Amino acid sequence: MIFGNWDAGAESLDEFLGDLRWYLDVMIERQIGGIEFIPGMQRYSLNANWKIASENFAGDTYHLIYSHGSMFRLDIRQINPANPNFRGKEREYYNIGLDNGHGLTGVVFGGERYEVDRELARTYGPEVVEYVEECHQRLIRALPSNQAGMYAPSFSNMFPNLSFNDFSALRPIGFYLWIPKGPCRLEAWNWCGVDRDAPQVIKDEARVDFTRIQSVSGIAAQDDTENFEQVTEATRGVVGQRLDFNYQMNVGQDLLKGPPGCPGRFSPYISETNQLNFYRHWVELMDSPWSGRSHGRRRAAASR
Repeated sequence: MIFGNWDAGAESLDEFLGDLRWYLDVMIERQIGGIEFIPGMQRYSLNANWKIASENFAGDTYHLIYSHGSMFRLDIRQINPANPNFRGKEREYYNIGLDNGHGLTGVVFGGERYEVDRELARTYGPEVVEYVEECHQRLIRALPSNQAGMYAPSFSNMFPNLSFNDFSALRPIGFYLWIPKGPCRLEAWNWCGVDRDAPQVIKDEARVDFTRIQSVSGIAAQDDTENFEQVTEATRGVVGQRLDFNYQMNVGQDLLKGPPGCPGRFSPYISETNQLNFYRHWVELMDSPWSGRSHGRRRAAASR
């Protein structure tokens, strides 16, 4: 994956990522052979605002039980084996807001996802058990214990419009780019990532699972697409044009104290603090003075 910027005055990638890199390092370091993409990239268009899709991965947790409830009742492999719908984990799973509008949701520490993977690996046999243990050991060798204990970062959105989901070493890693194509028009680009050195059975199942759940024809992707389009359409009506979106869940409540040494602003799993963090940064960029010379300098002015 290559990041570029046409603006010579823009901040560096490290500065832009900030503490998000701390979390993405877990997803990257866990791979024994590095991330490779299953051939083929899916592209599809929808009548939706790109920000609705981005904020979904940054912090929209409460839609899961309702929008994807039918999927959780199916006897199929779930891409989040630790806790598919996060039910009953509201105080153990975190939303984490970061500078520059980045956000993660459904994050859990203490090795929970690793323990689930270890149990699941036993159903495949010794090769997969050994693979999961090597993934875990790579994290322990490369990262501090609190960081390694996260094992997989769950859902995340890199501001403005690059989203990920990564729940397990035994499941696909989803990459999603939400490209604006005009007012209320969006093109989604999807990739399925796997560890290059994962056992072949895991690669084969990852392809099937991603196609079944997260592809354009998948169960969850169709649920989400309908949400994105219907939310966007609701804002275009007579009443919708008179009202503001309501993002007041947990507003005024104290932030949670996250595990020691873990960066970011921690909030309950069911909250809207990450959505507010996303839109606050977007508004800063939109409202900051335009110098006419460099977007990078404009962003610096906004941060001050």
